[in-house]
Amino acid sequence: MNARKILWVLVAVLAVTVGLMAGAGRPVIASGHPEWPPIMYRQDTMIVGAGPALVQKIFNDIGLKVQFPYTGSWDEVQAKAKSGGVDVLVAAYKTAEREGYMVYSEPYTTDPVALFVAKGKAFPFDNWDVLKSKKGVAMIGDSYGQEFDGFSTANLHLTRASSSQEAFDMVGSGKADYVIYSLYAGENQLKQNGQRSKFESLPKFVDEESFYITISKKSSFVKYLADINKGIEKYKADGTINKLIEQYKNQ
Repeated sequence: MNARKILWVLVAVLAVTVGLMAGAGRPVIASGHPEWPPIMYRQDTMIVGAGPALVQKIFNDIGLKVQFPYTGSWDEVQAKAKSGGVDVLVAAYKTAEREGYMVYSEPYTTDPVALFVAKGKAFPFDNWDVLKSKKGVAMIGDSYGQEFDGFSTANLHLTRASSSQEAFDMVGSGKADYVIYSLYAGENQLKQNGQRSKFESLPKFVDEESFYITISKKSSFVKYLADINKGIEKYKADGTINKLIEQYKNQ
């Protein structure tokens, strides 16, 4: 091998080494739903909540830096996870579609999905079939569990709103009979906007779904899934996860 070839080989090796070092030093980009408190929500340019706080603890244990930028609507966040622009979602329900482009941790908490109606407009609800004759509203990109998503697509009149406020406004104006939303996130939204006296949630839940940490299959951090599961196990056992959820509920 002549001197010129040796030089090119050395340059190539150096380039690969520098690239690997840069990748190793890159922070994890984690994001989530901007309107799903206390688990995750937008605060200025960041996503905060119990989910980000848990992810922060786990990645600190692993020795990795993590950032939590607000990266758009929930639909946009999922698209970025699909393309690899976002490494981690701090919380997501499990669906077959999402499993196509993300890997899932063990579940770390459950989330009741409720129906919110205008005050005094409650209706008997003991099974999903009751909703076939009603007009509902949900937010763009939201899932309510694989089974219910399939049922709603096949059977329900469900309008998609761009925000929770728009969804509640539709019910308040009579354009829809109910909002389907996380119980905790819905209650928080109504409290923040001073509308708790105008709406109520039905006593029976639509479902109760598990929340998972997910990693994009295009992310180099997918190799840390086992470490994430160990962190979830640790922080479940010592009560940290429940404490974080209560902390952000109270905020």
